[in-house]
Amino acid sequence: MTPRPYQTEFVDAVIADLRECQRVLGVAATGAGKTIIASMIMSRARGRCLFLADAKELVKQNADKFNQYSGRHAAIEMAADKVDVEGDAPSVIVGTTQSIARRLEKYPRDYFSLIIVDEAHRNTVGQQAQDVLDHFNNAKVLGVTATPFRSDRKKLGDFYEKISVDIGLERLIREGFLSPITIKSVPVDMDLRDVRTTAGDYNAGDLGAAIEPHLKAAALLLKEHAAGRKTVVFLPLIRTSKLFVKELTKLGIRAVHVDGVDREAAQKFYDGEADVICNASLLTTGWDHPPTDCVYILRPTKSLALFQQMVGRGTRIAEGKTNLLLLDPLFLTDNHKLITPARLLASTPEQAEAADTILQTQEEVDLLEAMEEAETISKDRLRQELEEKSKRKSRTVDAMDFALSVENFDLANYEPEMGWELEPPSTGQLKTLDKFGFNLQDVTYRGQASKILSVLFDRQERNLATPKQVKLLKRFRHPYPHLATKAEAGHFLGKKFRR
Repeated sequence: MTPRPYQTEFVDAVIADLRECQRVLGVAATGAGKTIIASMIMSRARGRCLFLADAKELVKQNADKFNQYSGRHAAIEMAADKVDVEGDAPSVIVGTTQSIARRLEKYPRDYFSLIIVDEAHRNTVGQQAQDVLDHFNNAKVLGVTATPFRSDRKKLGDFYEKISVDIGLERLIREGFLSPITIKSVPVDMDLRDVRTTAGDYNAGDLGAAIEPHLKAAALLLKEHAAGRKTVVFLPLIRTSKLFVKELTKLGIRAVHVDGVDREAAQKFYDGEADVICNASLLTTGWDHPPTDCVYILRPTKSLALFQQMVGRGTRIAEGKTNLLLLDPLFLTDNHKLITPARLLASTPEQAEAADTILQTQEEVDLLEAMEEAETISKDRLRQELEEKSKRKSRTVDAMDFALSVENFDLANYEPEMGWELEPPSTGQLKTLDKFGFNLQDVTYRGQASKILSVLFDRQERNLATPKQVKLLKRFRHPYPHLATKAEAGHFLGKKFRR
């Protein structure tokens, strides 16, 4: 298997950081091929590796992928499969966190040199995961997650020391490794306001009761908007999925249902004898059929990971496939925790809110275009807030205003993620920032100070205008304050002050 360039980039970044750090986090969008990435890392690791899967369905898949990639055997520790630690055990062991946690007593504490934690956002901080990681506390740890929100990653900052790499969905779409996503908002009168929450997500039984009266309408919407597409439909219950197949069949749509007991009908979908495959959570993980070019989510969720997994079933590229159509039902809900398509790309809640407005007011829109428009809206709001703030007279440079003036919106939207970033700025950092003229009251975190200094030193190397010059250039309406050199800034400001 020939790795894709971004997969090699991911592996190289992680290996480099693990030489200096004990625990690092890698962000890879659903569809990035993290099983290949994990196989690449484990095949290069010294000593034994443990891959902690979040679901039993993924254990064999990851073991098989490692075998295919490396030509070596990965052992499975789960259910009836047991590793003989006293024998000649393979260098890679794959198991669920639950299985390993129940069998810790047979493993010496120094048995593994590297642990890869899959779905790290929910597979790191739980008690069983912590038991495993504490037991092998000398092992290096790589956590892999697909969560796009910076605020989501902050929850992991107390354990992981650094985010080594971030391969996002937007990048993979732009580089042609995943399919473009078109969002089509469709009205479904399914009312979620009385649906209970169980274990952090909507109760499946309540969802089934809420949606079943509307299955005929939902089937008509699929026929209207996705005719001729290879479609996967997610529903809350097996019963609901079977009922939806009946409604589709009445409309002349070739549809099949699959579940954990009966999977044979899936072959009809693969062979082209059916256009729609319906299921209740069975196909959320470990299932890929690249020609699938429509995802219809009739199973609303509060779980970003579940939403990503459902959408990810249709993001693979295939010959003749132009895009993925994501049918986005507009459910009636008072709960703003409902996951929407905007969460696939948004890095902040503000951007997601702006994108939601765009997606729900336009019948059909390209997701990347919607996010670009949302980013512009959120930047404009941020600028307005800063304009109000900057009306106060000050001789010092405001950190946020500087970030916007030099067009560095990542710095302007900075949120600390890792534990060390939350610490106060060091004396050396504050001293350097004071020399550059910054208002030190605006710099509250060590990570923030580090990012500002990185931008400043980069601008110094390129001989660009100083922060104080940038502030004055902006005040006197220079067209490109962030691009002016020190000499150009001096010349421009000299003319202004001589008047």
